[in-house]
Amino acid sequence: MLSLAGVVGPAGAQVAPQQQPPPAREQVTKPHCQIPKDLARFNAPLPNLTQNVAALNGVHIIALGSSSTAGSGASSQLASYPARLDAELDRRFPRKDFIVTNYGTGGQLASDMLARIKEDVLVQMPALVIWQTGVNDAVQDVGLELFQETLERGVRELKRAGIDVILVDMQFYPRSERVAVYGDYLKAMRTVANEQNIPLFSRFAIMKHLVKSGQYTSSQLLAPDNFHLNDLSYGCLADLLADAIEEQVKNGIRTSFGAPAVMR
Repeated sequence: MLSLAGVVGPAGAQVAPQQQPPPAREQVTKPHCQIPKDLARFNAPLPNLTQNVAALNGVHIIALGSSSTAGSGASSQLASYPARLDAELDRRFPRKDFIVTNYGTGGQLASDMLARIKEDVLVQMPALVIWQTGVNDAVQDVGLELFQETLERGVRELKRAGIDVILVDMQFYPRSERVAVYGDYLKAMRTVANEQNIPLFSRFAIMKHLVKSGQYTSSQLLAPDNFHLNDLSYGCLADLLADAIEEQVKNGIRTSFGAPAVMR
């Protein structure tokens, strides 16, 4: 069941949490995004999420981020990546109810999200936080050391609370190659993920592959502003994230609990 507790509307006001199930999921077309398996495979475990999936019927995930999490460029909230990830995980894990709460706020920096981890996230104790960030920091060039330190602090706080973390790096878009420090910020995110032993979802590399392989043009993957994602790219993001999460959790369940791969 999708929760929209953190999404902000055009005027900045919070959208009230959704009380009823969203409209029929089949209204959103499922994308076809072919990538090398290693691009969407996690190299670090998700122990708390794995334990929650094995032991509980309801599993809470918070999607923390900026406009790519809020769903800017999507045709509706139903087409945002948290909504579609919610549906995909429910489908892949029968009889489990994944509750994906959308805490996306457009324009925010990693430092803004660090404050929200303390104020909004830790009190809810989700099984997993999917932290999408980096592009606004790189475009504004807030300082590479400050950015990396902010990520490290946020990840440490979440891990100390027993909450798993997935970092989602920046989008690939035509003007990104003109941002001189863009690659440095991507590298900083990889460094933090490796040092903290948490999964990194390589959105930049995935989107670049979809373009360079000829599957899609950048204009097909982006909203009319050629910056934000659209329904197609949000769908790819959700599907591939679900692939990576499913593989890691089911492997963890087999290893730790001796349970079958398909949850019943």
